[in-house]
Amino acid sequence: MSKRRRQEVGTGFLGLLNSYWHRLPRNFRWNIEDTFQPEALEERLLPNEEPQLEIRMAWYRDIIGEIVFHYFNYVLGAALLLASGLLLYSLFKATFSPYFAFAPFVLLVILIVYGILERIEYRQWRLLKTNARLIISLPQPGSRFLVDNIELKGLPQVVDTNWSRNPVWRVFQFVTGARDLYLSLAAYRFVEGTARVGDALIIPDVMPDDVFALKRLIFTIPAGGPQKVVFPSPQQVVFPEPQKVIATDEFDDEEDEE
Repeated sequence: MSKRRRQEVGTGFLGLLNSYWHRLPRNFRWNIEDTFQPEALEERLLPNEEPQLEIRMAWYRDIIGEIVFHYFNYVLGAALLLASGLLLYSLFKATFSPYFAFAPFVLLVILIVYGILERIEYRQWRLLKTNARLIISLPQPGSRFLVDNIELKGLPQVVDTNWSRNPVWRVFQFVTGARDLYLSLAAYRFVEGTARVGDALIIPDVMPDDVFALKRLIFTIPAGGPQKVVFPSPQQVVFPEPQKVIATDEFDDEEDEE
């Protein structure tokens, strides 16, 4: 198997399952994939279309999924060691039931289920920019596990970043610099009393480098590359004075004409 092919299907047990999955009829596989995950654009690019940027949620939104899918052997080994320790302890302590040795395996099952759910949600959030369109994927509201894809020909008019409403994710945002990304097609529409964009699509927990990369694609200068402006000292902004309006008597003008 070539190096590129190994990167596409992966390695180990998951790589084996992925290789068998790609052997299914293409249309059937695409239908199942598009139901639960964003469209695999690398297999269905438009003529002369090239991907430019892909944005996903921050890494900490997939911590449990990363552990379950990539370090499962270590987690299973830790569960076996803990279960063996509890079983041996129960043999020396009659008051300690041997059934407690099953507790690590129960926790392991809970960890696996939560990791799978977290990985599904993490992969459903995606922003993909190509030279032809902007594709925003997010979970279908009110329908768990289903994904909704939005394709735009133009670009957002407003890019805004805000703190998460979840206090737990705010802690991670404070440490990593990630923010919730607000994208709006209607410029200058804000929530009353705040600087938050109204009627915007929200992509939670986006890393600052990804936000900056998106801004470089959206806010471009038509004449060419960005110009570097250096101010040697603080500049004073002077607003023009309001123009004075002198009232005139229109009746006097009419009398003069007569």
